[in-house]
Amino acid sequence: MATMKQRLVVFVAVVIVCGAGVAGYVRWRQPARTPPPPASAGPSPFLDLQDPAVAARIERLRAAPHVIYLSRRTDSFDQVGLAPIDHPDQRVLLTSPACERSYFGPKTGLCLTINRDTVSPRAYAIFVDHALQPTRQYPLDGLPIRARVSPDNRWAAATVFVSGENYSGDFTTRTSVFDLEKGTVIDSLETFTTERDGKPYKAVDFNFWGVTFFASGDRFLATLGTGGQRLLVEGDITRRHMTVIGADIECPSLSPDGQKIVFKRAGQVKSSWRLWARVLATGEEWPITAEDRYIDDQAEWLDNDRVLYGLLYGEGVPENSLSIWISNVSRESGFDASVFLRSASSPSVIR
Repeated sequence: MATMKQRLVVFVAVVIVCGAGVAGYVRWRQPARTPPPPASAGPSPFLDLQDPAVAARIERLRAAPHVIYLSRRTDSFDQVGLAPIDHPDQRVLLTSPACERSYFGPKTGLCLTINRDTVSPRAYAIFVDHALQPTRQYPLDGLPIRARVSPDNRWAAATVFVSGENYSGDFTTRTSVFDLEKGTVIDSLETFTTERDGKPYKAVDFNFWGVTFFASGDRFLATLGTGGQRLLVEGDITRRHMTVIGADIECPSLSPDGQKIVFKRAGQVKSSWRLWARVLATGEEWPITAEDRYIDDQAEWLDNDRVLYGLLYGEGVPENSLSIWISNVSRESGFDASVFLRSASSPSVIR
């Protein structure tokens, strides 16, 4: 088993590689002006869901809205945690596969993990059940970037950063879609047809990432990167078809009611970002974060009015610098970001 030092080295390497090539993955650079929030203190025991008493306790927590996340504390790095939404300070850590990136629904979780044993494959997509026990495993061709499970638990998507296939100096991603009912895989969204302004649209440098699903699951939104542009596409898995519906939009996350998205847009400082909101029906947009920061690319809606997102807010190991923040999305609320869960990333909200 890899030591904690080895795991931290691997994590930092992933962040640096993806930060240089994949827009949206957090980077180790110190933001100006404001010091980072203090890390939480003290060790936390792991709770094993195979223990009936533990399982009963966790089920009581799961009966109320909660968030499942990845710990970035040095004593529990990559471990899955659970926190009640109303009392996130009462979080617990669970015995599970270690994940570089994850996303959880009520029934199924998707854990993306780097292969530390052999050269190939580079990573795995591991699906876990309600008790966090692995049920399926699929090979992935690159370093994990993003994971999603559809609200209807029918589909899942995993994006990885692939080296050696870049075009014109841009990076390369590969997004796979998993049919959780049939156990089959669509290896890449690049096999779908794409149209723009009513015409077929295709280029050799197409890259897709940032999948977010509508409630039905068959429909999704994603980012299409091509020619230096970041385009918003709406896709249909059954038809294997996508349509460009917006521009300058990266890493969308769809609200529970399907009316709005939050997304990233480049800030004024190099390699920094701000979160924006967009009404899908009208195209109206406004910023919801005020400062240029190194924002993680997997934002998650807490409800239809608030959003959770990872934010790099300092330097050093993730325990001191990477936390989950919360912001109100309404234009009238102003910029009201605050820390929701320290030393954590990859939030998944279970309502």
